[in-house]
Order: sequence, then structure tokens, then C-alpha cells
Amino acid sequence: MSTLLTAPLLLAVLTSTPASPRPEGWDTSGARYLELTAENAGEQHLVRISPGQPTTLVFSDAPLRPGGVMVEGGRVGVAVNGELGMVTLLPSEALPEDEPLALVVHFADAQIPGSVTFRLIPHATRAEHHVRVYRNTRSCESHWQESRQQRERSERCEAALEQERTRPEGPRPVDLTDLFEAGLVGNNEGVMARRLTKDITQRPGETIRITEAHSYRARKRGRVAVELELKNTGARLWTAEGLEAAELVSPEGVRLRVVRVWQSGPLGPGALVNLVVEAEATEEQSQGTFLLKLGEAGGARPLTVRGVTFP
Repeated sequence: MSTLLTAPLLLAVLTSTPASPRPEGWDTSGARYLELTAENAGEQHLVRISPGQPTTLVFSDAPLRPGGVMVEGGRVGVAVNGELGMVTLLPSEALPEDEPLALVVHFADAQIPGSVTFRLIPHATRAEHHVRVYRNTRSCESHWQESRQQRERSERCEAALEQERTRPEGPRPVDLTDLFEAGLVGNNEGVMARRLTKDITQRPGETIRITEAHSYRARKRGRVAVELELKNTGARLWTAEGLEAAELVSPEGVRLRVVRVWQSGPLGPGALVNLVVEAEATEEQSQGTFLLKLGEAGGARPLTVRGVTFP
């Protein structure tokens, strides 16, 4: 696990890694889980089928539109239960290998994504028998709002980069000396740290589990931070929502102002990531224990951490 050197220097951009198609040697013995979002719905998701072997796709909490399930370009039968969100493919004994096969599924509600396309890959014997699809829905209005915010953010970044390029000396990287100049190291007045792993607790049943936890204080800068190493024990991706859904509050009602939430990457099933929450706080304000709450981006799986203290 990486160690947080200084809270004010924690700058990162959340990145996402697109789901890769299964390689030629993919495992078809068990169920596969696929998270469908507004961002990846336009991709063609690969599903392997075999003659005479059924393949079932189950769409969790996603009713299907009547007549909205179609197979394009092949001899593949389809059985649909729209209310349960279930589609069973029944390939014939002779599947064309030189023709593209596709399954198009339209959903019955008005959420985004409204449809998804699967590219069907014929194989003589190794079919995927069960694919469970989790649909991360959102309204059209929220999708448009995020697109507008991303466009505005991109414009601000471009303006900042242009301003940086026109500076006479150009950008200068951060050196160790900069930390001394900022008062973040030296004379026992730098960043202090505390290990919290054995002191904190979570709500029972949360699938996002904390494997390591530390807290930090930059006294001269009036900042504190909580660093968590998270493991996803569930079957869906998890990403923190950001400042809007982040809280650090004491039992007495003291609420620290969260100024930054940073996550090292999307948290996939079975994976580990680092997450840092930084807040403004004097030494007096940050005494005692705090409850940390973080919302999930576009979802309903919050992370709740009790017993947070600062050095």
C-alpha cells in the first residue's frame, strides 16, 4: 500500500478502464458478470455461443421492452421473459461462421442506457451458459448535466494548460525542497500520520471493505486526510461519487469541510484501490472521533466508516 506523503499534494484524475473482451482461451464454466453503464452501452459486448447449447442472459432489475429483443444475422432462436429481464439464446446446429451475429436488447423504462448490443461469437463446443448483466441506470437529465459539466471542466483545463504554456519559465515539477518551503516537512512540524486499521468499524453487509486505513494532519496548512485501501467483495464496479456525497462529522455534530476526494481507479470485483478524503480542520476542530460517509457514483452502495481519528 502506498503511503500518503502530503495531503495538499494529492492531485489525481479518476480513470476508468474499459472492459476487455474475453480472450480466445476464456473460461466458460461459470457465470460471467457484466456492468452496463451509459458510457459502455455503445460497445458490442462479446458473448460466446455454441450449436445446440442454450445461453441465458439475466438483466438485474431491468425489464425488457415487448418486442425489443432481436437477433441479427443468424439462425439463433430466442426465448424472452421481459418481466424477469431474462433472454435465452437457442443456437441451431448450423451457425454461420462468416456472418456477423448480434443480439440487440431494448429496455422498457426511460433510463439510460436504453439498449445494449451483444456480438455473438460461435464456437463448436464452449458456450457461455450464464451471463448476468447489471444495468447502472441514470436519467437523461443527469446524463446531459454530467456531459455539460465534463465539457465545462475540459474547457477550464484547456484554458489552464494554455496559460501554463505561455508562462515564460514554463511548468516546474514539484521537488522535495518545495515541501520544506510549504512547511510540510522539517522541525517536527510536517505531516503527521496515524494507523487506523484496528480502530475503525463499518456497517455490516457492506461489500466495499477496508483492508488498511491511515489518517494524516498537515498542521501548518490546517488540513487533515483519511487514506483507505479498499477491496471490492461484490460483483459490481464501485467508484466514489466525490465531494457532493462525502461527509466527515463527529458525534457532537462538528462537520469538517471536505475539499478533495481522490480514488486511484475504479474498484472492480476482487480488486484493491486507494482512496483519500481531505478536509479543512484546525487541531481543535478535529479532536475526537468522526464518521466518514462516501456515496457511490450513480449507485446506492455508500461506504460508512466509524471511529476515524486524526493525529
